[in-house]
Amino acid sequence: MSAKARGGEWDCWAENTTKARKGGDLSARRLENACWRLWNMDKQSASPSASATPKKIRSCGSLANLVAAAGGDSGSEDGPGSQDLSLNPNFQEILKVAIGGGIDFTTCRFPAKSDNVRYDDLPTFPLRPNFAAFRNSLHPASECVVFDGCPEDPYHPSNTPIYQTATFVQPSCSEFGAYDYTRSGNPTRTALEKHVALLEQAAAAFAFASGMAALHTLMRLLRQGDEVLVNEDIYGGMHRLLTQDCIYSGLIVTFVDTTDLIAVEKAISPRTKLIHTESPSNPRMKISDLRGLAEIAHRHGVLLSVDSTMMPPVICKPLKLGADIVIHSATKFISGHADCMGGLVCVRDPEVAHRVAFLQNAEGTALAPFECFLFLRGIKTLHLRVTRAQENAEQVAAFLLSHPKVTAAYFPGKGGCDAKSLAIHRSQATGQGSMISLTTGCVEFSRRFCDACRIFKTTVSFGSVNSLCEMPCTMSHASIPAEQRTLPDDLIRLSVGIEDVRDLIADLSMAFDIADGRPPKVMPVNGVYDSRFEDLPCVPSPAPAPRPRHQEESTRATSGATSEPSESSEASAPIQPRRIAAFAPSLVLTAFSATLAIAAWRGQRRLAR
Repeated sequence: MSAKARGGEWDCWAENTTKARKGGDLSARRLENACWRLWNMDKQSASPSASATPKKIRSCGSLANLVAAAGGDSGSEDGPGSQDLSLNPNFQEILKVAIGGGIDFTTCRFPAKSDNVRYDDLPTFPLRPNFAAFRNSLHPASECVVFDGCPEDPYHPSNTPIYQTATFVQPSCSEFGAYDYTRSGNPTRTALEKHVALLEQAAAAFAFASGMAALHTLMRLLRQGDEVLVNEDIYGGMHRLLTQDCIYSGLIVTFVDTTDLIAVEKAISPRTKLIHTESPSNPRMKISDLRGLAEIAHRHGVLLSVDSTMMPPVICKPLKLGADIVIHSATKFISGHADCMGGLVCVRDPEVAHRVAFLQNAEGTALAPFECFLFLRGIKTLHLRVTRAQENAEQVAAFLLSHPKVTAAYFPGKGGCDAKSLAIHRSQATGQGSMISLTTGCVEFSRRFCDACRIFKTTVSFGSVNSLCEMPCTMSHASIPAEQRTLPDDLIRLSVGIEDVRDLIADLSMAFDIADGRPPKVMPVNGVYDSRFEDLPCVPSPAPAPRPRHQEESTRATSGATSEPSESSEASAPIQPRRIAAFAPSLVLTAFSATLAIAAWRGQRRLAR
């Protein structure tokens, strides 16, 4: 294989990815990916020495050695090495034989200066597998749990450690190690990004500090003058980003109903570079045909991105349906506990992955190690949580559809959308999720309903183990100007959690009654779930509060002979009742004698007159 036969590093990676999809051996694909990237680093290096043992590579950092080991001469234009080794149908097997036990990705080193590689093209994290063609033999529930985030760790921890460090010591001043700076890469973040890529079957996934940071990075893939077509029913934060930020960067933003494929294709112009949608949309739960959108987009050379936050990867994998980029607000279902914020960008094209990796590093929007650890923990229970919440949502939806105060309910299930939309959703997802929107016909009634809920917490966001409710027009989508909103003002959005569904339905029933001004039919014994429990006795019993000093002295003066004075205060304290009692007899005699003396004196004065 001659150096002239190849272009840039990422071209090699892209070509390799295409070939790797033909095989089913993950180890072979990992080795192939690693070798192609390492080849670009040393394609101008000298040929290996004659002492190289055939069929055994001397250095994992030299593709020239690999070619020689496979029977070719990398420096010869006319010899066997001039043939494109990757065209050999047994190339993967040749790689495995030549490399032997495999590559220790943590020991890969990259030159800081090279004539053929730009600094910004150097990887900022260790080589990682491309999961775009990966077919996991495990079922979705196991896929969330069976994953080792740090297989190279010599101590083999059961859980991925938190690498809470800003910097990493480098092997030398002229080489980079696997990591150098946590903004650029961190082992805990690598573990999260690999696991998410596995779940989404992506070439690569990238973790960001928030869902909005992920969406902003998506928009940064475009350039001034590019156009993006966006679903008209979109998350309020995304609407704000597009209409109050991106337009000032020279992007053209056009809103279109992505459920109408004909309208989408008509809206595409020569400047269109991206179509962005949600399915189901937030919060009207409108269903878009992702396969149809992907076909239209690719026919016109346009990328398709899908915000799949409402449909986590255990329910839907948009990349398998033809999408190029998938966005998640990991704060929702990936976390599942509303205790950390993050966003994810998953891509299936290595060239797009290269650009996203660059933006993540250059703009400093990557997720911190501790949050990565929390998301890794959340993924382990993702399937359990989503399954339970979805089961609850189905029963809650049935209750809402039968309630007289509900004028309409929206969800990707029977009774929540039309038959065509339901068929499309079921063809691209394995469940309806746990999100439900409803209208009541009255804004004030909807407000009273939300305020009356006790188990359903009134808050923005969704996807938590707790059930949540909100009114989008005044909360999550309030940033959209009223004249631009396509939402009913009385719309309520419910995020159904994993509580007992009987308690959830009872809570909703009680809220409907209170909002309607009627006494609740079902009133729980403890009607307020604020965890204060103020009606219960305290354990241990609280001690009485100390009284002010003047009250204490007053009590002493009137309490009788019941207390013993302390020796230390005896000199300065007032005479105590017991001490007065000891002198009582003598005091009585003295007083009696004085009385007699006064009476005798008064008698003498009368006689004198």
